[in-house]
Amino acid sequence: MTNFKEMSLKELRKYVLANRQDQEAWDEFVSRPRPNAITVPADTPLEEQERILRETINPSK
Repeated sequence: MTNFKEMSLKELRKYVLANRQDQEAWDEFVSRPRPNAITVPADTPLEEQERILRETINPSK
């Protein structure tokens, strides 16, 4: 049995791409935190989400 928790995110991504049917690997992959992820609350209006994303991607504009 493969220990997905010991794999780096890069290793796990490579494994998941090669073994797309492995639900345990997928569950571990999607549960990993992404330090550069942009998150907004689900109830945020779409226009506000778009503004937040634009400001995050292009902070100088």
